[in-house]
Amino acid sequence: MNRKAIIAGAAAAALLTTGILVPSFAFLSGQSRKIVNRFVSALITVDLKETLVDPETGKKVDNEPRVYENTYLTVAGRTVDKDPTPTVAKNSASCYVYVGVRNEHTDIFSIEDIGTEWTLVTDSENKLGEGVTVYKYNAVVPKSDEDQQLSAVFEHVKISENFDGQFHGESETESAIEARAYAVQSEGTEALSDGYAIDYFSNSDVFEN
Repeated sequence: MNRKAIIAGAAAAALLTTGILVPSFAFLSGQSRKIVNRFVSALITVDLKETLVDPETGKKVDNEPRVYENTYLTVAGRTVDKDPTPTVAKNSASCYVYVGVRNEHTDIFSIEDIGTEWTLVTDSENKLGEGVTVYKYNAVVPKSDEDQQLSAVFEHVKISENFDGQFHGESETESAIEARAYAVQSEGTEALSDGYAIDYFSNSDVFEN
């Protein structure tokens, strides 16, 4: 055996005994699909309508679709019908429902006959604007596969006997009582929902569109 063969054999033996091997192929590998977790806000749809009234008398018109707007002839001492009523759309998440009301002339108009299923929300920090009140539906509205019409927030508006035929202020010919519904998912918000509602209705733009 020649010298070169002896050296080559010794080198091979050394690699085997030390366990140092250099493979000439890649290891097999594999991977799973990624896990995707999507977090979404609860879907809630709430609407607010009232019964159509006769503008001359301020009384309800029977058997007519509910409306978003009514016009009233303002007569001193008269009590007129006004019944803003929320509806929570089917498949909405369980929620707390609020209705905010802005009365431009509290000295002329008084909201009367608040529904027994509604409670005035206390604005302890005075965040709400002048003439704005917020009412909360007393029960959680559960998720349902049908629309859920709640009870009216109130039933009537009383016009002051001292009304002299003019609305003193920005407009002397007309005024408005505006209302809007707001809903908050009930799960995880029991102690927070009133604050959310007050913050929402403290923004005057809420009643502008």
